[in-house]
Amino acid sequence: MKKVLFVDDEPLIAQGLSSILDWNKYGIEIAGTANDGLSALEMIREEPVDLLVTDIMMPRMNGLELIRKIKDNEENKTKFIVLSGYEEFEYVKAGIQLGIENYILKPINLEELESTIRHIRGDWEREEIQQVQFEEDWEVLRSNILQRWVSGEIESQEFKHRAQLLGLPLDREKYRLYVIRPILTENCDIIQKVGAIMADPCRELIRAMERLKPRETEVISFMDPDGDMVILYASCGQKDDAAVQRQVKATAQALPGSLEASFWISEGGPGADFKGVQFSYARAKSVFRRFLITGTDRIRFTDADEQGTAASPMIEWNSEKYVELLIEGNTEPVEHFIGEVLWSACRENLTPREACVNTALQLMLAAKEREENPDYSEVFGPLSRISTLPSLIRHVTATVSKSMERQDTVRGEYSPHVAFLVEQVHRHYADELSLKTLSQKVGLHPNYLGQLFQQELGHSFSDFVNQYRIEKATQLLMHTDRKTTEIALSVGYLDTSYFYRQFKKYAGVSPTELRHMYTK
Repeated sequence: MKKVLFVDDEPLIAQGLSSILDWNKYGIEIAGTANDGLSALEMIREEPVDLLVTDIMMPRMNGLELIRKIKDNEENKTKFIVLSGYEEFEYVKAGIQLGIENYILKPINLEELESTIRHIRGDWEREEIQQVQFEEDWEVLRSNILQRWVSGEIESQEFKHRAQLLGLPLDREKYRLYVIRPILTENCDIIQKVGAIMADPCRELIRAMERLKPRETEVISFMDPDGDMVILYASCGQKDDAAVQRQVKATAQALPGSLEASFWISEGGPGADFKGVQFSYARAKSVFRRFLITGTDRIRFTDADEQGTAASPMIEWNSEKYVELLIEGNTEPVEHFIGEVLWSACRENLTPREACVNTALQLMLAAKEREENPDYSEVFGPLSRISTLPSLIRHVTATVSKSMERQDTVRGEYSPHVAFLVEQVHRHYADELSLKTLSQKVGLHPNYLGQLFQQELGHSFSDFVNQYRIEKATQLLMHTDRKTTEIALSVGYLDTSYFYRQFKKYAGVSPTELRHMYTK
Protein backbone atom coordinates (compact mmCIF):
# COMPACT_ATOMS: atom_id res chain seq x y z
CA MET A 1 0.00 0.00 0.00
CA LYS A 2 1.14 3.51 -0.80
CA LYS A 3 0.97 6.13 1.98
CA VAL A 4 -0.50 9.64 1.88
CA LEU A 5 -0.04 12.56 4.31
CA PHE A 6 -2.45 15.52 4.45
CA VAL A 7 -1.16 18.97 5.48
CA ASP A 8 -3.43 21.96 6.10
CA ASP A 9 -3.48 24.60 8.86
CA GLU A 10 -7.26 24.13 9.09
CA PRO A 11 -7.68 20.86 11.09
CA LEU A 12 -11.17 20.19 9.69
CA ILE A 13 -9.82 20.27 6.12
CA ALA A 14 -6.84 18.07 6.98
CA GLN A 15 -9.10 15.51 8.63
CA GLY A 16 -11.80 15.86 5.97
CA LEU A 17 -9.35 14.89 3.24
CA SER A 18 -9.10 11.42 4.78
CA SER A 19 -12.82 10.79 4.24
CA ILE A 20 -13.42 12.69 0.99
CA LEU A 21 -12.28 9.63 -1.01
CA ASP A 22 -12.12 5.88 -0.54
CA TRP A 23 -8.32 5.91 -0.51
CA ASN A 24 -8.10 2.13 -0.06
CA LYS A 25 -9.77 1.76 -3.45
CA TYR A 26 -6.67 3.31 -4.99
CA GLY A 27 -4.24 1.23 -2.93
CA ILE A 28 -3.43 4.14 -0.61
CA GLU A 29 -3.48 4.17 3.17
CA ILE A 30 -3.56 7.33 5.30
CA ALA A 31 -0.31 7.98 7.18
CA GLY A 32 -1.72 10.92 9.15
CA THR A 33 -2.35 14.66 9.13
CA ALA A 34 -0.29 17.74 10.01
CA ASN A 35 -1.25 21.39 10.51
CA ASP A 36 1.90 23.10 9.24
CA GLY A 37 4.86 22.39 6.98
CA LEU A 38 7.42 21.99 9.75
CA SER A 39 5.39 19.33 11.56
CA ALA A 40 4.81 17.52 8.26
CA LEU A 41 8.55 17.58 7.47
CA GLU A 42 9.37 16.00 10.84
CA MET A 43 6.77 13.27 10.25
CA ILE A 44 8.10 12.50 6.77
CA ARG A 45 11.68 12.31 8.00
CA GLU A 46 10.58 9.67 10.51
CA GLU A 47 8.32 7.79 8.08
CA PRO A 48 8.45 8.72 4.35
CA VAL A 49 5.21 8.85 2.38
CA ASP A 50 4.46 8.27 -1.30
CA LEU A 51 1.99 11.12 -1.73
CA LEU A 52 1.74 14.52 -0.02
CA VAL A 53 -1.45 16.61 -0.30
CA THR A 54 -0.63 20.05 1.09
CA ASP A 55 -2.04 23.53 1.42
CA ILE A 56 0.24 26.45 0.43
CA MET A 57 -0.43 29.17 3.01
CA MET A 58 0.49 27.76 6.44
CA PRO A 59 2.38 29.02 9.50
CA ARG A 60 6.04 28.18 10.24
CA MET A 61 6.62 26.63 6.79
CA ASN A 62 4.34 26.96 3.76
CA GLY A 63 3.54 24.16 1.32
CA LEU A 64 6.02 25.13 -1.39
CA GLU A 65 8.87 25.38 1.13
CA LEU A 66 7.88 21.97 2.46
CA ILE A 67 8.06 20.45 -1.03
CA ARG A 68 11.49 22.02 -1.62
CA LYS A 69 12.79 20.55 1.66
CA ILE A 70 11.52 17.08 0.79
CA LYS A 71 13.01 17.26 -2.69
CA ASP A 72 16.42 18.09 -1.18
CA ASN A 73 16.63 14.39 -0.41
CA GLU A 74 17.67 12.85 -3.73
CA GLU A 75 16.31 9.42 -2.75
CA ASN A 76 12.84 10.76 -2.02
CA LYS A 77 10.22 9.79 -4.63
CA THR A 78 7.20 11.47 -3.04
CA LYS A 79 4.54 12.85 -5.38
CA PHE A 80 2.77 16.11 -4.54
CA ILE A 81 -0.70 17.64 -4.89
CA VAL A 82 -1.00 21.32 -3.92
CA LEU A 83 -4.22 22.85 -2.58
CA SER A 84 -4.85 26.59 -2.51
CA GLY A 85 -7.60 29.11 -2.13
CA TYR A 86 -5.82 31.45 -4.53
CA GLU A 87 -5.41 31.10 -8.29
CA GLU A 88 -2.10 33.02 -8.28
CA PHE A 89 0.11 32.61 -11.31
CA GLU A 90 3.29 32.76 -9.22
CA TYR A 91 2.09 29.90 -7.03
CA VAL A 92 1.14 27.81 -10.05
CA LYS A 93 4.47 28.58 -11.72
CA ALA A 94 6.44 27.67 -8.58
CA GLY A 95 4.49 24.43 -8.23
CA ILE A 96 5.18 23.43 -11.84
CA GLN A 97 8.89 24.11 -11.35
CA LEU A 98 8.85 21.85 -8.29
CA GLY A 99 7.25 19.03 -10.32
CA ILE A 100 3.89 18.77 -8.55
CA GLU A 101 1.20 16.46 -9.95
CA ASN A 102 -1.62 19.03 -9.78
CA TYR A 103 -2.60 22.42 -8.38
CA ILE A 104 -6.21 22.16 -7.11
CA LEU A 105 -8.24 25.15 -5.99
CA LYS A 106 -10.43 25.10 -2.88
CA PRO A 107 -13.19 24.10 -2.50
CA ILE A 108 -11.85 20.84 -3.86
CA ASN A 109 -13.41 19.43 -7.00
CA LEU A 110 -13.82 15.73 -6.19
CA GLU A 111 -13.71 14.58 -9.84
CA GLU A 112 -10.48 16.48 -10.44
CA LEU A 113 -8.93 14.98 -7.30
CA GLU A 114 -9.95 11.44 -8.31
CA SER A 115 -8.59 11.95 -11.83
CA THR A 116 -5.28 13.12 -10.38
CA ILE A 117 -5.06 10.11 -8.07
CA ARG A 118 -5.76 7.71 -10.97
CA HIS A 119 -3.00 9.40 -12.97
CA ILE A 120 -0.57 9.12 -10.05
CA ARG A 121 -1.41 5.45 -9.55
CA GLY A 122 -0.71 4.83 -13.24
CA ASP A 123 2.68 6.51 -12.80
CA TRP A 124 3.43 4.31 -9.80
CA GLU A 125 2.62 1.19 -11.80
CA ARG A 126 4.79 2.28 -14.72
CA GLU A 127 7.65 2.97 -12.32
CA GLU A 128 7.22 -0.46 -10.75
CA ILE A 129 7.29 -2.15 -14.17
CA GLN A 130 10.49 -0.30 -15.07
CA GLN A 131 12.14 -1.25 -11.77
CA VAL A 132 11.26 -4.96 -11.82
CA GLN A 133 14.50 -6.94 -11.78
CA PHE A 134 13.68 -10.20 -10.11
CA GLU A 135 11.12 -12.86 -10.95
CA GLU A 136 9.33 -12.58 -7.60
CA ASP A 137 8.87 -8.83 -8.03
CA TRP A 138 7.50 -9.40 -11.52
CA GLU A 139 5.05 -12.00 -10.19
CA VAL A 140 3.78 -9.63 -7.49
CA LEU A 141 3.25 -6.87 -10.04
CA ARG A 142 1.51 -9.29 -12.42
CA SER A 143 -0.80 -10.49 -9.63
CA ASN A 144 -1.68 -6.91 -8.67
CA ILE A 145 -2.64 -6.02 -12.25
CA LEU A 146 -4.69 -9.21 -12.67
CA GLN A 147 -6.44 -8.63 -9.35
CA ARG A 148 -7.44 -5.12 -10.44
CA TRP A 149 -8.77 -6.58 -13.69
CA VAL A 150 -11.01 -9.28 -12.18
CA SER A 151 -12.20 -6.86 -9.47
CA GLY A 152 -13.17 -4.19 -12.01
CA GLU A 153 -10.73 -1.62 -10.59
CA ILE A 154 -8.90 -0.89 -13.84
CA GLU A 155 -10.23 0.53 -17.10
CA SER A 156 -10.10 -1.76 -20.14
CA GLN A 157 -7.74 0.44 -22.14
CA GLU A 158 -5.32 0.80 -19.25
CA PHE A 159 -5.38 -2.95 -18.57
CA LYS A 160 -4.73 -3.79 -22.23
CA HIS A 161 -1.61 -1.62 -22.09
CA ARG A 162 -0.44 -3.33 -18.87
CA ALA A 163 -1.25 -6.77 -20.31
CA GLN A 164 1.00 -6.18 -23.30
CA LEU A 165 3.91 -5.38 -20.99
CA LEU A 166 3.18 -8.48 -18.91
CA GLY A 167 2.59 -10.83 -21.83
CA LEU A 168 -1.01 -11.71 -20.90
CA PRO A 169 -3.29 -13.23 -23.59
CA LEU A 170 -6.15 -10.85 -24.35
CA ASP A 171 -7.03 -12.09 -27.83
CA ARG A 172 -8.91 -15.22 -26.72
CA GLU A 173 -12.60 -15.81 -27.35
CA LYS A 174 -13.47 -17.39 -24.04
CA TYR A 175 -12.21 -17.15 -20.45
CA ARG A 176 -13.36 -19.71 -17.91
CA LEU A 177 -12.61 -18.78 -14.31
CA TYR A 178 -12.16 -20.84 -11.14
CA VAL A 179 -11.28 -19.71 -7.62
CA ILE A 180 -9.52 -22.26 -5.44
CA ARG A 181 -9.49 -21.84 -1.68
CA PRO A 182 -7.00 -23.93 0.32
CA ILE A 183 -8.73 -25.49 3.33
CA LEU A 184 -7.02 -26.03 6.66
CA THR A 185 -8.52 -28.70 8.86
CA GLU A 186 -6.32 -27.95 11.86
CA ASN A 187 -7.25 -25.72 14.77
CA CYS A 188 -8.36 -22.26 13.73
CA ASP A 189 -5.44 -20.44 15.35
CA ILE A 190 -3.31 -21.77 12.46
CA ILE A 191 -5.59 -20.34 9.80
CA GLN A 192 -3.86 -16.97 9.71
CA LYS A 193 -0.69 -18.76 8.55
CA VAL A 194 -2.51 -20.17 5.53
CA GLY A 195 -0.21 -18.49 3.01
CA ALA A 196 2.92 -20.18 4.32
CA ILE A 197 1.30 -23.54 5.05
CA MET A 198 -0.48 -23.90 1.71
CA ALA A 199 2.12 -22.36 -0.62
CA ASP A 200 3.56 -25.69 -1.81
CA PRO A 201 0.18 -27.43 -2.38
CA CYS A 202 -1.07 -24.40 -4.31
CA ARG A 203 2.00 -24.30 -6.52
CA GLU A 204 1.69 -28.02 -7.19
CA LEU A 205 -1.95 -27.62 -8.18
CA ILE A 206 -1.16 -24.74 -10.56
CA ARG A 207 1.70 -26.69 -12.17
CA ALA A 208 -0.62 -29.66 -12.70
CA MET A 209 -3.30 -27.48 -14.32
CA GLU A 210 -0.81 -25.84 -16.65
CA ARG A 211 0.66 -29.23 -17.58
CA LEU A 212 -2.70 -30.81 -18.35
CA LYS A 213 -4.41 -27.86 -20.00
CA PRO A 214 -6.46 -28.48 -23.17
CA ARG A 215 -4.97 -27.66 -26.55
CA GLU A 216 -5.03 -24.05 -27.72
CA THR A 217 -5.63 -22.99 -24.14
CA GLU A 218 -3.46 -20.85 -21.88
CA VAL A 219 -3.67 -20.90 -18.09
CA ILE A 220 -3.43 -17.61 -16.19
CA SER A 221 -3.08 -17.96 -12.43
CA PHE A 222 -2.49 -15.63 -9.48
CA MET A 223 -3.24 -15.33 -5.78
CA ASP A 224 -5.81 -12.74 -4.69
CA PRO A 225 -5.67 -10.70 -1.44
CA ASP A 226 -7.70 -13.36 0.42
CA GLY A 227 -5.06 -16.00 -0.26
CA ASP A 228 -7.27 -17.75 -2.84
CA MET A 229 -5.87 -18.98 -6.16
CA VAL A 230 -7.58 -17.58 -9.26
CA ILE A 231 -7.32 -19.74 -12.40
CA LEU A 232 -8.30 -18.47 -15.85
CA TYR A 233 -8.50 -20.79 -18.86
CA ALA A 234 -8.07 -18.56 -21.94
CA SER A 235 -9.25 -20.46 -25.02
CA CYS A 236 -9.40 -19.87 -28.75
CA GLY A 237 -12.75 -20.93 -30.13
CA GLN A 238 -15.76 -22.31 -28.28
CA LYS A 239 -14.25 -25.03 -26.12
CA ASP A 240 -16.47 -27.58 -24.43
CA ASP A 241 -17.16 -26.09 -20.97
CA ALA A 242 -18.03 -29.48 -19.51
CA ALA A 243 -14.72 -30.91 -20.72
CA VAL A 244 -12.77 -28.09 -19.08
CA GLN A 245 -14.71 -28.61 -15.85
CA ARG A 246 -13.93 -32.34 -15.87
CA GLN A 247 -10.26 -31.59 -16.47
CA VAL A 248 -10.11 -29.18 -13.51
CA LYS A 249 -11.72 -31.75 -11.21
CA ALA A 250 -9.43 -34.53 -12.43
CA THR A 251 -6.32 -32.39 -11.95
CA ALA A 252 -7.25 -31.54 -8.37
CA GLN A 253 -8.15 -35.13 -7.52
CA ALA A 254 -4.79 -36.32 -8.91
CA LEU A 255 -2.74 -34.22 -6.47
CA PRO A 256 -0.43 -36.37 -4.31
CA GLY A 257 -1.97 -37.35 -1.00
CA SER A 258 1.31 -36.49 0.70
CA LEU A 259 0.49 -32.78 0.32
CA GLU A 260 -2.04 -33.15 3.17
CA ALA A 261 -4.13 -30.35 1.73
CA SER A 262 -7.79 -29.89 0.90
CA PHE A 263 -9.19 -27.53 -1.72
CA TRP A 264 -12.54 -25.87 -2.30
CA ILE A 265 -12.95 -25.02 -6.00
CA SER A 266 -15.66 -22.54 -6.98
CA GLU A 267 -16.70 -22.13 -10.61
CA GLY A 268 -17.37 -18.71 -12.13
CA GLY A 269 -20.02 -20.04 -14.50
CA PRO A 270 -19.96 -20.69 -18.27
CA GLY A 271 -17.02 -19.28 -20.19
CA ALA A 272 -17.14 -15.51 -20.65
CA ASP A 273 -15.49 -13.05 -22.99
CA PHE A 274 -12.92 -10.46 -21.89
CA LYS A 275 -15.55 -8.16 -20.36
CA GLY A 276 -17.33 -10.98 -18.50
CA VAL A 277 -14.38 -12.08 -16.38
CA GLN A 278 -15.27 -9.62 -13.60
CA PHE A 279 -18.75 -11.11 -13.22
CA SER A 280 -17.31 -14.64 -13.20
CA TYR A 281 -14.84 -13.72 -10.44
CA ALA A 282 -17.52 -12.08 -8.28
CA ARG A 283 -19.79 -15.10 -8.74
CA ALA A 284 -17.08 -17.60 -7.82
CA LYS A 285 -15.96 -15.62 -4.75
CA SER A 286 -19.51 -15.16 -3.47
CA VAL A 287 -19.72 -18.91 -2.75
CA PHE A 288 -17.15 -18.58 0.03
CA ARG A 289 -19.12 -15.74 1.63
CA ARG A 290 -22.46 -17.56 1.45
CA PHE A 291 -21.67 -21.14 2.41
CA LEU A 292 -19.71 -23.42 4.70
CA ILE A 293 -18.55 -26.89 3.70
CA THR A 294 -20.06 -29.66 5.79
CA GLY A 295 -18.58 -32.71 4.09
CA THR A 296 -15.13 -34.25 4.50
CA ASP A 297 -14.09 -34.56 0.83
CA ARG A 298 -10.49 -33.65 0.11
CA ILE A 299 -11.56 -31.80 -3.05
CA ARG A 300 -14.85 -29.91 -2.89
CA PHE A 301 -16.08 -28.60 -6.25
CA THR A 302 -18.98 -26.14 -6.35
CA ASP A 303 -20.27 -25.61 -9.88
CA ALA A 304 -22.58 -22.89 -11.15
CA ASP A 305 -25.72 -25.00 -10.64
CA GLU A 306 -25.08 -25.24 -6.87
CA GLN A 307 -24.72 -21.49 -6.41
CA GLY A 308 -28.40 -20.64 -6.32
CA THR A 309 -29.98 -18.83 -3.41
CA ALA A 310 -30.19 -21.03 -0.33
CA ALA A 311 -32.59 -20.26 2.48
CA SER A 312 -30.67 -19.40 5.63
CA PRO A 313 -31.73 -21.77 8.43
CA MET A 314 -33.19 -20.45 11.65
CA ILE A 315 -30.92 -21.48 14.51
CA GLU A 316 -32.80 -21.57 17.78
CA TRP A 317 -30.94 -21.89 21.06
CA ASN A 318 -31.58 -21.21 24.74
CA SER A 319 -29.43 -18.22 25.65
CA GLU A 320 -30.38 -18.38 29.33
CA LYS A 321 -29.25 -21.99 29.61
CA TYR A 322 -26.01 -21.12 27.84
CA VAL A 323 -25.27 -18.25 30.27
CA GLU A 324 -25.99 -20.57 33.20
CA LEU A 325 -23.43 -23.04 31.82
CA LEU A 326 -20.88 -20.24 31.47
CA ILE A 327 -21.46 -19.19 35.06
CA GLU A 328 -21.03 -22.77 36.29
CA GLY A 329 -17.61 -22.71 34.63
CA ASN A 330 -17.43 -26.33 33.40
CA THR A 331 -16.04 -26.31 29.86
CA GLU A 332 -17.24 -29.75 28.77
CA PRO A 333 -21.02 -29.06 28.88
CA VAL A 334 -20.41 -25.61 27.31
CA GLU A 335 -18.54 -27.16 24.36
CA HIS A 336 -21.26 -29.81 23.98
CA PHE A 337 -23.92 -27.08 23.93
CA ILE A 338 -22.03 -25.09 21.26
CA GLY A 339 -21.63 -28.18 19.06
CA GLU A 340 -25.33 -29.06 19.27
CA VAL A 341 -26.43 -25.51 18.41
CA LEU A 342 -24.20 -25.09 15.35
CA TRP A 343 -24.62 -28.62 14.01
CA SER A 344 -28.39 -28.05 14.00
CA ALA A 345 -27.87 -25.78 10.96
CA CYS A 346 -25.97 -28.43 9.00
CA ARG A 347 -27.02 -29.25 5.44
CA GLU A 348 -25.86 -32.21 3.37
CA ASN A 349 -23.06 -30.52 1.38
CA LEU A 350 -23.21 -26.75 1.69
CA THR A 351 -24.57 -24.98 4.76
CA PRO A 352 -25.69 -21.32 4.46
CA ARG A 353 -22.98 -19.30 6.20
CA GLU A 354 -24.73 -16.20 7.54
CA ALA A 355 -26.89 -17.79 10.22
CA CYS A 356 -24.01 -20.00 11.43
CA VAL A 357 -21.54 -17.12 11.73
CA ASN A 358 -24.08 -14.83 13.43
CA THR A 359 -24.88 -17.54 15.98
CA ALA A 360 -21.18 -18.27 16.47
CA LEU A 361 -20.56 -14.57 17.21
CA GLN A 362 -23.39 -14.47 19.74
CA LEU A 363 -21.98 -17.54 21.51
CA MET A 364 -18.46 -16.09 21.66
CA LEU A 365 -19.53 -12.57 22.66
CA ALA A 366 -21.70 -13.91 25.47
CA ALA A 367 -18.54 -15.42 26.95
CA LYS A 368 -16.40 -12.36 26.17
CA GLU A 369 -18.79 -10.02 27.97
CA ARG A 370 -17.89 -11.80 31.22
CA GLU A 371 -14.20 -10.94 30.88
CA GLU A 372 -12.76 -7.85 32.54
CA ASN A 373 -10.73 -6.82 29.46
CA PRO A 374 -11.94 -8.87 26.48
CA ASP A 375 -9.69 -9.30 23.44
CA TYR A 376 -12.00 -9.23 20.42
CA SER A 377 -9.28 -9.90 17.86
CA GLU A 378 -9.39 -13.62 18.64
CA VAL A 379 -13.15 -13.59 17.98
CA PHE A 380 -13.25 -11.84 14.62
CA GLY A 381 -9.77 -12.27 13.14
CA PRO A 382 -10.00 -15.91 11.96
CA LEU A 383 -13.64 -15.84 10.78
CA SER A 384 -12.99 -14.74 7.21
CA ARG A 385 -10.71 -17.76 6.61
CA ILE A 386 -13.04 -20.35 8.12
CA SER A 387 -14.63 -22.39 5.34
CA THR A 388 -16.04 -25.50 7.05
CA LEU A 389 -18.68 -25.97 9.70
CA PRO A 390 -16.40 -28.19 11.84
CA SER A 391 -13.69 -25.47 11.76
CA LEU A 392 -16.24 -22.87 12.85
CA ILE A 393 -17.30 -25.05 15.77
CA ARG A 394 -13.66 -25.59 16.79
CA HIS A 395 -13.04 -21.84 16.65
CA VAL A 396 -16.06 -21.06 18.86
CA THR A 397 -15.28 -23.74 21.45
CA ALA A 398 -11.60 -22.73 21.62
CA THR A 399 -12.44 -19.04 22.03
CA VAL A 400 -15.09 -19.66 24.69
CA SER A 401 -12.83 -22.09 26.59
CA LYS A 402 -10.00 -19.53 26.68
CA SER A 403 -12.44 -16.90 27.91
CA MET A 404 -13.63 -19.17 30.71
CA GLU A 405 -10.04 -19.92 31.72
CA ARG A 406 -9.26 -16.21 31.96
CA GLN A 407 -12.31 -15.64 34.15
CA ASP A 408 -11.01 -18.30 36.54
CA THR A 409 -7.49 -16.87 36.74
CA VAL A 410 -8.22 -13.12 36.66
CA ARG A 411 -9.81 -12.81 40.08
CA GLY A 412 -9.11 -10.77 43.18
CA GLU A 413 -9.21 -7.10 44.12
CA TYR A 414 -7.09 -4.34 42.60
CA SER A 415 -5.10 -2.04 44.83
CA PRO A 416 -6.99 1.20 45.68
CA HIS A 417 -5.03 3.37 43.24
CA VAL A 418 -5.38 0.93 40.33
CA ALA A 419 -9.06 0.38 41.16
CA PHE A 420 -9.54 4.14 40.89
CA LEU A 421 -8.00 4.17 37.40
CA VAL A 422 -10.18 1.27 36.24
CA GLU A 423 -13.30 2.99 37.57
CA GLN A 424 -12.38 6.26 35.80
CA VAL A 425 -12.02 4.44 32.49
CA HIS A 426 -15.35 2.65 32.92
CA ARG A 427 -17.15 5.91 33.74
CA HIS A 428 -15.32 8.43 31.54
CA TYR A 429 -13.96 6.47 28.58
CA ALA A 430 -15.47 9.00 26.14
CA ASP A 431 -13.48 11.85 27.73
CA GLU A 432 -9.81 12.77 27.60
CA LEU A 433 -7.95 10.40 29.96
CA SER A 434 -4.29 10.55 30.92
CA LEU A 435 -2.13 9.27 33.74
CA LYS A 436 -0.74 12.78 34.23
CA THR A 437 -4.19 14.22 35.05
CA LEU A 438 -5.46 11.26 37.06
CA SER A 439 -2.24 10.93 39.08
CA GLN A 440 -2.83 14.42 40.51
CA LYS A 441 -6.13 13.20 42.00
CA VAL A 442 -4.47 10.35 43.90
CA GLY A 443 -1.27 12.22 44.78
CA LEU A 444 1.17 9.88 43.01
CA HIS A 445 3.76 10.45 40.30
CA PRO A 446 2.31 9.41 36.89
CA ASN A 447 5.27 7.12 36.14
CA TYR A 448 4.84 5.26 39.43
CA LEU A 449 1.07 5.02 38.97
CA GLY A 450 1.62 3.64 35.47
CA GLN A 451 4.01 1.00 36.80
CA LEU A 452 1.43 -0.11 39.40
CA PHE A 453 -1.21 -0.41 36.69
CA GLN A 454 1.12 -2.40 34.43
CA GLN A 455 2.02 -4.80 37.26
CA GLU A 456 -1.58 -5.54 38.25
CA LEU A 457 -3.27 -5.69 34.83
CA GLY A 458 -0.40 -6.86 32.64
CA HIS A 459 -0.59 -4.01 30.12
CA SER A 460 -0.27 -0.24 30.00
CA PHE A 461 -2.94 2.24 30.98
CA SER A 462 -3.22 3.56 27.39
CA ASP A 463 -3.75 0.00 26.09
CA PHE A 464 -6.47 -0.52 28.69
CA VAL A 465 -8.24 2.70 27.65
CA ASN A 466 -8.08 1.85 23.94
CA GLN A 467 -9.22 -1.72 24.51
CA TYR A 468 -12.19 -0.58 26.60
CA ARG A 469 -13.17 2.06 24.02
CA ILE A 470 -12.98 -0.51 21.20
CA GLU A 471 -15.15 -2.86 23.27
CA LYS A 472 -17.82 -0.16 23.52
CA ALA A 473 -17.48 0.69 19.84
CA THR A 474 -17.89 -2.99 18.94
CA GLN A 475 -21.18 -3.18 20.81
CA LEU A 476 -22.47 -0.04 19.08
CA LEU A 477 -21.44 -1.31 15.63
CA MET A 478 -23.23 -4.62 16.17
CA HIS A 479 -26.39 -3.37 17.84
CA THR A 480 -27.05 0.07 16.30
CA ASP A 481 -27.20 1.66 12.85
CA ARG A 482 -25.14 4.69 13.87
CA LYS A 483 -22.43 5.89 11.48
CA THR A 484 -18.87 4.85 12.22
CA THR A 485 -17.76 8.48 12.61
CA GLU A 486 -20.46 9.07 15.24
CA ILE A 487 -19.46 5.92 17.10
CA ALA A 488 -15.79 6.92 17.06
CA LEU A 489 -16.63 10.29 18.62
CA SER A 490 -18.97 8.76 21.23
CA VAL A 491 -16.23 6.46 22.58
CA GLY A 492 -13.54 9.13 22.77
CA TYR A 493 -11.84 9.30 19.34
CA LEU A 494 -11.84 12.74 17.73
CA ASP A 495 -9.70 11.54 14.80
CA THR A 496 -11.63 8.99 12.72
CA SER A 497 -8.53 7.67 10.95
CA TYR A 498 -6.87 7.04 14.33
CA PHE A 499 -10.02 5.21 15.47
CA TYR A 500 -9.86 2.94 12.39
CA ARG A 501 -6.23 2.06 13.14
CA GLN A 502 -6.92 1.33 16.81
CA PHE A 503 -10.03 -0.71 15.97
CA LYS A 504 -8.11 -2.89 13.50
CA LYS A 505 -5.31 -3.30 16.05
CA TYR A 506 -7.53 -4.48 18.90
CA ALA A 507 -10.43 -6.17 17.06
CA GLY A 508 -8.44 -7.73 14.21
CA VAL A 509 -10.87 -6.43 11.56
CA SER A 510 -12.06 -2.99 10.43
CA PRO A 511 -15.40 -1.56 11.67
CA THR A 512 -16.93 -2.17 8.22
CA GLU A 513 -15.76 -5.79 8.15
CA LEU A 514 -17.19 -6.37 11.62
CA ARG A 515 -20.60 -5.07 10.58
CA HIS A 516 -20.59 -7.35 7.54
CA MET A 517 -19.83 -10.33 9.79
CA TYR A 518 -22.56 -9.55 12.29
CA THR A 519 -26.21 -8.95 11.39
CA LYS A 520 -28.46 -7.57 14.06
